[in-house]
Amino acid sequence: MTNHDRDPAGNASTPAGDTDIVLEARGVTKHFPVRRTVGDLVGRRRRTVHAVDDVSLRLRRGSVTALVGESGSGKSTVARLLSQLYPLTEGEIRLGGTPVKAGRGRSFRAYVKQVQLIFQDPFASLNPVHTVRYHLTRSLKIHGKQATEAEACELLERVQLLPPLQYLDKFPHELSGGQRQRVAIARALGADPKVLLADEPVSMLDVSIRLGVLNLLRDLKERLHLAILYITHDIASARYFADTTLVMYAGRIVEGGDSETVTQQPAHPYTQLLIASAPDPDRVADEEDQEETGSGEPPSLISPPGGCRFHPRCPKAMERCRTELPPRFELDGGQWAACWLYEDRPVSTVVPGAPAKGDGAADTTGDGPAPSTTEVAAK
Repeated sequence: MTNHDRDPAGNASTPAGDTDIVLEARGVTKHFPVRRTVGDLVGRRRRTVHAVDDVSLRLRRGSVTALVGESGSGKSTVARLLSQLYPLTEGEIRLGGTPVKAGRGRSFRAYVKQVQLIFQDPFASLNPVHTVRYHLTRSLKIHGKQATEAEACELLERVQLLPPLQYLDKFPHELSGGQRQRVAIARALGADPKVLLADEPVSMLDVSIRLGVLNLLRDLKERLHLAILYITHDIASARYFADTTLVMYAGRIVEGGDSETVTQQPAHPYTQLLIASAPDPDRVADEEDQEETGSGEPPSLISPPGGCRFHPRCPKAMERCRTELPPRFELDGGQWAACWLYEDRPVSTVVPGAPAKGDGAADTTGDGPAPSTTEVAAK
């Protein structure tokens, strides 16, 4: 398969009118203007933050796509673009195959009825002066449902807060972090959405309850046939929870493919370093074998480096990487990487110390036992 046999998101080409595709981003770009300074006013163009550049992805029914990257890579901006909270600088968003540009009022309400965003911070996403009952019934009213106690209880049952009557009249401060996030998920389900955009939904929760929330989202995906975008900086949880993983760096997606393949056979140097940086008690570091990785700091998105944005930190950077932006090259098994290393050859690269398939790896098929919370946190 050549690079031209894939869509902009790096997915294998599919026939027109693929009914499984619910939400699609095509070449989505977002630049934020920087506040002018005295220097900017004297013969200089206004500077912008290149938060997201040319991002494309597809979300399918009954499937989880993970967007992985370090803080500041643009993951949350992508979620807000897909939820139409930010206007696009360039690109296009398609819902059900139709281009959409939700403004405000009725058009925005019609859009968010199908695409719901779950925020990262469960302590800030719920109004502290209102009860759980208020949050759920308001969601039902906004989206044209009967805002009855029975309907609110059904939403709580969906997120496994039982018995539901015990939670309806509680305030957010009376709930734990995990319970608050479940209420936020229940509120999103009040719209009967087709897509959930989960922006790091477990990063602010205690390690002991993260796995329970991920399992809840997986159960909702299977029962309601939802398309889920799972945004995270934890690539181990992406391997456990997601079907497809996309890796983002400095506003661009640099690698994608099946979650098991991307996490166990990472191709892009950034993905390799991202996995190698995760604590692993079974991997013994040999200082003599450690490669230099540049400054270790992400680039400025006001004046991003030319060529590949990762080249200042890349241990395998070539001269070409400094001047030319790499396209996406096809690898084995549907994997792809935007890296000049693979212009002329496929690759099968395994990170030193990463578990091979079948060797203590987290099961992602749902057929085997789920890993313990400690295992997910440690990897």
